[in-house]
Formats: sequence, structure tokens, C-alpha cells
Amino acid sequence: MEQGFDQTSISQILEATQIARGTLYYYFSSKEEIMDAIIERTIERAFTASQAFADNRELTIIERLASSMAALNLNHQEGEEVLLHLNQPQNALLHEKTNQILLERAPQILLPIIQDGIAAGDMKTDYPYESLEMILTYSLQAFGSSFQALPPEKQQQKLQAFLYLLETLFHSRQGYFDPFLALIQTQSS
Repeated sequence: MEQGFDQTSISQILEATQIARGTLYYYFSSKEEIMDAIIERTIERAFTASQAFADNRELTIIERLASSMAALNLNHQEGEEVLLHLNQPQNALLHEKTNQILLERAPQILLPIIQDGIAAGDMKTDYPYESLEMILTYSLQAFGSSFQALPPEKQQQKLQAFLYLLETLFHSRQGYFDPFLALIQTQSS
């Protein structure tokens, strides 16, 4: 896969994994199915970790939210190699598919935390699910692989804008989402 998904042949996969052709085709009908399985396993680990933080009532609401979102970072789920491949231009379709899965499932994990924030009076919105979708969509785009290439002042500007977005969407007090600043800076270093 070092040359990218599209340029990797089934023969190369068989050679790298030392699996017999018949065994491979018993489980997978194409190399796309193989990559789908790898991505699915990596993402499933991320969702499991995210759910564990979301369910941890010993943490504050903001700690649960920040930790749950951090767990969705594939770098934290031994998925760094998968993430590197997904970020290659020739793997754009796989990258998009992964983002779609995240955007479909992550709000289901995070929504109860937002609802707890609303119940506690720390957040207010008539659109909690849609607000989560917007935050996740923005996060995937703004803090993806291109974030690293930005000069530090541009990174800081994006981070501050993100905090403002969170506070505005959820009608939260200024500074409520500041733990996200440390989270994003940790993830991108």
C-alpha cells in the first residue's frame, strides 16, 4: 500500500500478508473489500473508545465531550498508517468514505453529552444533532492534514474561530470550550 491503494495489486497484498489466494478470496471478493475491512476495524476501535468516554459519568460534561472527540482521531487508535494512506491524493475516495462513516456515527455517541450539557444549563440549542454534524464536518476539514502545513499564527486563528463557533452554536459562556484548544493542539503535534 505504500504506493497507494489504486496502485496496489492483489498479488502484492498476498505477498505482504503471506495469505493464500483462495483464503483471501474466501473472505474478500476485491481489494476494495480488504481496505474497507481495515478501515472498518480501525474506525470501530475509535468508536468504542469514544463511547467509553461518553459514558464515563465521573468526567465533567466538557471532559466527556473533548475526550470522546479526541478518541475519534484515528491517530489515537493505532490507525496512523491507515490515516496516512487515506490522506494520499490517490485514496481520496477511501478518505471520503471514512469521513462519511464518522459523520454518520459520531453524532450518535456525542449527542447524549450535548443533551447533558443542555440539561445542566451549560449549553442551549434547538438543533443539537445538526450542531454536532456541523462541528464534526468543520473539524474534519479544518483540522485535517493541511492544518499542519499552516503557519502557527494561522493555526491559532483557526483554533480561536473554532472555539467561537462552539460557543456560538451552543450559546455557552465564553471560555466554556477552552479545553478543546489543548485537545486540538495535542492532536496536531
